[in-house]
Amino acid sequence: MASKGPTTSTSTKNSSTGGTSGSSSSNGAGDNANQDNTFECNICLDTAKDAVISLCGHLFCWPCLHQWLETRPNRQVCPVCKAGISRDKVIPLYGRGSTGQQDPR
Repeated sequence: MASKGPTTSTSTKNSSTGGTSGSSSSNGAGDNANQDNTFECNICLDTAKDAVISLCGHLFCWPCLHQWLETRPNRQVCPVCKAGISRDKVIPLYGRGSTGQQDPR
């Protein structure tokens, strides 16, 4: 029981420290890494530059998606889910990963 008490206390402490700290660190300092993953291009798998999102919800670098669409003019589909996609049907995301504030399309 004595070992159970510290274990419970330790696990509670670890749980509150690990869980809360883990959550805090993932929401705090670790959140930057998490947000970089959120803004990951589905073509080059790097942090999206001039990020755009398709209507089907997939995120890409505009240069990657532009190249994808230009090399497949007769078959313009999302590289992830194969839903129809076009230059006019993608939405630019301004902020993180943007190189400028103008529309990348």
